[in-house]
Amino acid sequence: MEKNKTKASAKKSIFGKHWYSNIYLYLSLIFIVWMFFIDTNSYLTHKELNNEISKLKHEKDYYKSKLDSENIQYENLKNNREVREKYAREKYFFKKLNEDIFIIITKDNSINSKSNP
Repeated sequence: MEKNKTKASAKKSIFGKHWYSNIYLYLSLIFIVWMFFIDTNSYLTHKELNNEISKLKHEKDYYKSKLDSENIQYENLKNNREVREKYAREKYFFKKLNEDIFIIITKDNSINSKSNP
């Protein structure tokens, strides 16, 4: 009967007699904490990097659309003399020969704010 008691007491717990003395449980918990929070490839690091990737993709789309609009404007300036002349007059205050230009500056619309978008 004594043999049956020892077998029965060993079967009471999955981890053995004392679950708190099991080294595998502690090592597993330490490993999980290490992988989620401390390691260089942790979940938190991946989350931050994914956020940064998303932000950079949005910036890439913005700059790509801006580049497309600038290319359209460049082609238009390159091929059309009237548009080129209008652009030079508005942006850089160019003038034709024998022509006077009067620039009216208001408080709301100054030259500096116009040339620096």
